[in-house]
Amino acid sequence: MISSPIKLIGLDLDGTLLGTDSQVHEPERTALQQARQAGVAAALCTGRSPLDSAAHAKAAGGVDWIITENGARITSAAGETIYRHTMTPQHIDILLTLCETHGVEPSFYGEHTVWYGAKCKAFFDEIARIRGSVAVDLNHFCYVDTPEQWRALSGETIFKAIVYGDARDLDAWLADIQQADIFEAEASVFCGLKNIEINAKGTDKGTALLHLAKHLGLTAGQIMACGDSDNDRTMLHAAGLGVAMANAPAHIRAIADSTTETNDNHGVSRAIERYILQQPGA
Repeated sequence: MISSPIKLIGLDLDGTLLGTDSQVHEPERTALQQARQAGVAAALCTGRSPLDSAAHAKAAGGVDWIITENGARITSAAGETIYRHTMTPQHIDILLTLCETHGVEPSFYGEHTVWYGAKCKAFFDEIARIRGSVAVDLNHFCYVDTPEQWRALSGETIFKAIVYGDARDLDAWLADIQQADIFEAEASVFCGLKNIEINAKGTDKGTALLHLAKHLGLTAGQIMACGDSDNDRTMLHAAGLGVAMANAPAHIRAIADSTTETNDNHGVSRAIERYILQQPGA
């Protein structure tokens, strides 16, 4: 429930702020900056790493905060990290053991590096073939190709993992990892290709967004969140106003307070115009 005028916007990236071309379009940039000029803080809320997110923050004209790795880290525009929820060596050991058992493979999101292997590379190659462009900037990615190298990463700071493989193997792996009860695990589909996103239990966008609101002296009722996917459910629920994109699946639209247009029909700018720029005092 909205308790007072919106003072914080939480925006998912893929399928929300970004069009299907993975670009921030002018209506979104204009509306977002008008909201910021009216005193509303803007936070990207994404499963991506900070390095992946930075270019999109710049393309949007600037944001105040970036919540990354599905809520595992909150960083200010100035680069100050105010919140982190990382995996432990136990998480990494269990995850790698089950990957070996099921013939799947992770990528790990670290402090400044993403470690990836052959199955992740094959996933990116297929995305590039489907879309005609490279899915992500690999400049900060580091290739890993032996079990020993993977195990050595248990000593690194790891915020998130993504697991890649054949769909049947991923389903079996997901069932086992959920039984461990120390992870947050969500299946995700991108361009028709499946992967699974993994965080330490208790890590999610909603928890991070509420932490940021408290840091700013705001209540949940002063937050608007926009999203389209399963990893957006917690922030749509946590925010005083949860806005689903029209391109979101039915079960995501059902839990939201409102539905806006699709990401390609400027749903974010329309939501900002309706709920923020027209509010008293904006």
